[in-house]
Amino acid sequence: MKKKLISVLSAAVMVVSLLTGTTVVSAADKKETKDITIGVSFGQNVHPFFVAMQKGIEQACADLGIENCNILAADSSLETQVSQIENLVTKGCDVLLLNPYDSDGVVNAVQAATENGVGVFTMDVDCEGSTSFVASDNYKVGEMLADAVINQLDGKGKVAIIDGITVTSLKDRTNGFMDKIKDTDIEVVAEQQTAHARDTALASAENILQANSDIDAFVGVNENSGMAILSGATSAGLSDLYITTVDSTAENMAAIRDGKVDIGVAQDPYKMGYIAVEQAIKWCQGEETDKFIEVPVEYMDKDNIQDFIDREKGYGVEVD
Repeated sequence: MKKKLISVLSAAVMVVSLLTGTTVVSAADKKETKDITIGVSFGQNVHPFFVAMQKGIEQACADLGIENCNILAADSSLETQVSQIENLVTKGCDVLLLNPYDSDGVVNAVQAATENGVGVFTMDVDCEGSTSFVASDNYKVGEMLADAVINQLDGKGKVAIIDGITVTSLKDRTNGFMDKIKDTDIEVVAEQQTAHARDTALASAENILQANSDIDAFVGVNENSGMAILSGATSAGLSDLYITTVDSTAENMAAIRDGKVDIGVAQDPYKMGYIAVEQAIKWCQGEETDKFIEVPVEYMDKDNIQDFIDREKGYGVEVD
C-alpha cells in the first residue's frame, strides 16, 4: 500500500511539474534539514570547475545544517556514474545532486531514482527526467561568445569552432553561437565536436589551423577547447588570432590576463553547488522548486580579469 501511495504521489508531482514548470513534494514527505540525506555524483572531480562546485556544496551543507552528504566522482566513466547513482539510491538518499558525465547515458538510472521518490537536481549539465536543473543559461553563453566575435570582426570573416554534443551544456552553447551569427557575414569554415577532452581538442585545433590558417577567430566553448586552441595557435605562430574560452579556471584567467586569449565567459560553479543544496532542501520540505534555476554568467577580459582572479582565489583557485 505504501509503494502504491508513493507512486500516486509521484505521478501527481509530475503533473504539477509539467503544468507549472515547478516541482513540489507532498507534505507527507517533508523532512527536517538534519534528517535529509544528500548523495552527490560528479562526472569528474579533478577539474577546478568541479572542485569549486564541490566546495559550494560542502559550504551549503555546513551553513544550512545538512549532516549527511555523500560526495562521489565517476572519474569520467559513464558505467561508474550509473553504478554510483544506483548505490546512492539503494543506500537511502533523499536527493541526488548530479553532474552527468553523459546526458543520455544516465537517463535510465535517473528515471529509476525518481520512481523511488528521490529528487534529482542536475548541476551544469542536464539530463532527461531531472527534478530541477541548476546551471548557467548555456544558450546565452553561446550568444555571448557570438556577440564578442561579431563585434571583433565587424560582422564578417572566417571562424572555426571546437564544440561538443555529448553533454547538454556544450550543445546549448553551440546552438546559441550558431543562431546568433546566422544574420551576419561570418562563415564557420571548420567545426570539430571534440571539446570533451583536452587531447582530442588539441588534435582538432592543430588540424583545423593547418587547413585554415587564414581564419579570423577560433571559438572555444569550454576550457578544454579554449586552451587547446591557444596551444595550437601558439605552435603555429598565429599571435593575432581572436580566441574565446569559457569558465574562470586558473589557466583561462591567466591566458586572458596575459593577453593570449581575448575573451571568456565566466560561470560560477561554487554558486551552482551552493544553490543546488538550497533547492534540494526546499524540495524535501515540500516547497516549490523551479525546473530551471539560472546562475548568472559574465564576460571576462583583460580589463576585469583581476576581479575574477580575486573571486576564484576565495574558492581555492590560485593563478600563477
